[in-house]
Amino acid sequence: MRNNLTLSARNFFGEENLDRVHLLRKDASWLEARLTDPGSVFLPFQNLQPLLTEERQLVPLSAHDLQVQDLPIAPVLLGVREERAYFAVDLPKTNGLLLASATFQDLREATLQIPRPDSSLLAYAKAMLYWNRQHQFCGVCGDPTLSEEAGHMRQCTNPECHTHHFPRTDTAVITMVTCQDKGLLARQASWPQGMYASIAGFLEPGETLEHAVAREVQEEIGLKANVVQYHSSQPWPFPASIMVGFTAEVESTNLHLDPQEIEDARWFTRQELKELVTSGEIKLPPALSISYQLIQDWLTEKDNV
Repeated sequence: MRNNLTLSARNFFGEENLDRVHLLRKDASWLEARLTDPGSVFLPFQNLQPLLTEERQLVPLSAHDLQVQDLPIAPVLLGVREERAYFAVDLPKTNGLLLASATFQDLREATLQIPRPDSSLLAYAKAMLYWNRQHQFCGVCGDPTLSEEAGHMRQCTNPECHTHHFPRTDTAVITMVTCQDKGLLARQASWPQGMYASIAGFLEPGETLEHAVAREVQEEIGLKANVVQYHSSQPWPFPASIMVGFTAEVESTNLHLDPQEIEDARWFTRQELKELVTSGEIKLPPALSISYQLIQDWLTEKDNV
């Protein structure tokens, strides 16, 4: 039997490595105790970039290090790991936090060098800080919102509105398209020269995930997907998405490309693609992406059961 939990855990950012303590987010006394606990860990971000050492290690700070009580933006509770509470902190650009051998670094660029459990934690933190930044004003009436439930809810301050806003994630499907013994990879004009990847697109209102896969395949390469199967998923905090991976079998290899979306698409046998990647003529997407994992599983004919 296919274990999709295991498949998803192989994707970068896909490891679940802390207790999110959902019920305790609403417990004001528990939260206050964790905010002042010397053992609690605060992960600082600036401009949505985490603070990392030169060796791409986390810089876990204490409430005292950051003077948490004086921060202009409330920390966001991530959860508990090894009996220690973890918080994400969005520092203003004017904050003068300076540590030897540590800088604020781009998460996408640093991910491959960060320990996997920590990269998942930072992805979660970045997504939550981004959401809080984007929802400082009510989408219903336009009045300011306040952070509640340790940063997992924002409440409109207008007493006549009082709307509660909760974090949202944009859903995208990404698909390894196959036809018998061949697999399809495509590229967009903006991508690095020679890079090919899987077909992808955002879920639209009123669609199932499988219908979104079939629509994207039809729109981008002009083919009908007859068999659509779920593979795995990946949080993608660039800026706030969940990538849901599939495989899709089509009947024909006759392509009809959407020139606005796809610059080129090609069919490969497994052996052809391996040789082209080895020679450098074809470049696969970065190893941190679910697209890379979909391609690798097809290349190795991995059963994943």
